Amino acid sequence: MPGNKPYTHSSRIRFTHTDPAGYVFFPRYFEKFQSAVEDWFNEELEVDYAGILLDRELGLPTAHTECNFLKPCRLGEILDLSLRLTKVGSTSLTVEFFGSVAGEQRLHGQSVLVFINLEDGTPVPIPGDLRVKFEDYHARC
Repeated sequence: MPGNKPYTHSSRIRFTHTDPAGYVFFPRYFEKFQSAVEDWFNEELEVDYAGILLDRELGLPTAHTECNFLKPCRLGEILDLSLRLTKVGSTSLTVEFFGSVAGEQRLHGQSVLVFINLEDGTPVPIPGDLRVKFEDYHARC
């Protein structure tokens, strides 16, 4: 696994993310949160995110999310979203997102993700192999 810094997902602000004034339309940030989580699994934790859903038949929906928008992001900027794991529960994870452009903080968000059985939507315990990876990341970052 990579070093002791929080995982950072970088992405360009595209035309499809913005309103007519060229500012990111706020729901698009939540899509970027999801992209950051998926890439965190794949790149940082070295766990195939798609495999969790398709092979293990587990979902990981967002049960709660919130965001404080400190300054808008504009078309063409690169948004760096750093992900910090703040809590590993029995069935859920709490992650914080710190968004910046060129080192300037633009947003701070948080999401609670819950492992569920895809068949009936009920919460399930975090699988042991994943719990080890989450706890290791939490301790390192």
